[in-house]
Amino acid sequence: MRSLKIMDGCKGSQVFALNPSGATAGGGNGGGGGSVGDKLLYDHLRVNSIRSRASRGSFQAPNPTANNVLLETLLPYGLPVSDLLEPQIEPSLKSVDFVETLADVYRRIEICPQFEKWKMYLEQCATFRGLSDPKLFRRSLRSARQHAVHVHSKVVLASWLRYERREDELIGSSAMDCCGRNVECPKASLVSGYDPESVFESCMCSRTPRGQGDDDDLVMGDEECSTSEEDGDMSFCIGDAEIRCVRYNIASLSRPFNAMLYGNFTETRREKINFTQNGISVEAMRAVEIFSRIKRVDSFEVKTVLDLLSFANTFCCDELKTACDSHLASLVCELEDAMLLIDYGLEETAHFLVAACLQVFLRELPSSLHNSHMMRLFCTSEARQRLAMSGHSSFILYYFLSQVAIEDDMRSNTTVMLLERLAECATESWQKQLAFHLLGVGMLERKEFKDAQWWFEAGVGGGDI
Repeated sequence: MRSLKIMDGCKGSQVFALNPSGATAGGGNGGGGGSVGDKLLYDHLRVNSIRSRASRGSFQAPNPTANNVLLETLLPYGLPVSDLLEPQIEPSLKSVDFVETLADVYRRIEICPQFEKWKMYLEQCATFRGLSDPKLFRRSLRSARQHAVHVHSKVVLASWLRYERREDELIGSSAMDCCGRNVECPKASLVSGYDPESVFESCMCSRTPRGQGDDDDLVMGDEECSTSEEDGDMSFCIGDAEIRCVRYNIASLSRPFNAMLYGNFTETRREKINFTQNGISVEAMRAVEIFSRIKRVDSFEVKTVLDLLSFANTFCCDELKTACDSHLASLVCELEDAMLLIDYGLEETAHFLVAACLQVFLRELPSSLHNSHMMRLFCTSEARQRLAMSGHSSFILYYFLSQVAIEDDMRSNTTVMLLERLAECATESWQKQLAFHLLGVGMLERKEFKDAQWWFEAGVGGGDI
């Protein structure tokens, strides 16, 4: 019996010749096939001989065509790239324990005061934003609008709902078109107050009696004509003009007027008071006298109402300011109107006027995002402070604007500035996490890796993972 070792197996009683062609010396059955050890030895010597000749000969370059064919055969989709190997960082918050996070939000919604529920639903919106189902996000957004209290939050949430339905893509639709429900009605959004049961009811747009405005203007004209002939007990002199007034009516406009006309001042004993140096025109002062009697401003021209708004701020006439503010807000119907009046509203801190202009801008998104005149009102820190003075700078506003900007172009300077304002408005922990995370994603898209790392680390410090 032959040994199992290779060298021992090569030792046989008959020596066979090594023939490269495979022929053997001798005949018979044993010489026809050779032993297993002989074949192994022959293969080993043949491979070493080929390698030695190849090393002594010239080097032959590989065939690139053959390599390409081989790559296409083995990797039909090409070699993997780093963008596919690295995980994508999405511009939304994703909790490690999503179920626990969502359950915590639900618990806080149940126990929080009713006036604070819209904020909880907004946090729920941010939680659902990272999911693939947009219906959950829109449902939470609708619940936030349902429980909104202030005009500002109603305007932003109603505009956001309209944007999510992508009505801007419909040909022939206007930004101020009403869907028939209070939840998205532009007029209902400008009404302050908490009424969660009425948001899904039909709005007042289709129920306004036709011709009611004309009758009101007619009554206004009659009242002006009938009262303008009355003789007052005092006069305001502006230049050569003299405007007769009723002292009690003017004093009722504000506490400063009441102190001037009934206090320990020289004007208390005078019948004529010089108002030339107070920066008000004759037409505006006549309008003040008319308002002191009829308490309405809708019959005046826009320029006169703007003068009345400035006068009301100067002399602390709250009722006059509210009337001017509401009337000017009702005149804003298009983007051109908003661009014309929003500077006046910000200058005079007219809350409703700024809200109406802001609403037109938000409902025109994303096209209004490229309007440089409007974007300067939001992007800088000074612009955010001006909005805050009129009560319209908030986290929800910049959250909406930044989401639209991210979808439009994440690398743009406008997107980065809006995200920076979002971080400035963030007060709660989840808001800071979201703002820092979005800034990190934006910087990463712009290839600004150091800034991206800084914002991501800031988000981790706030709890973002």
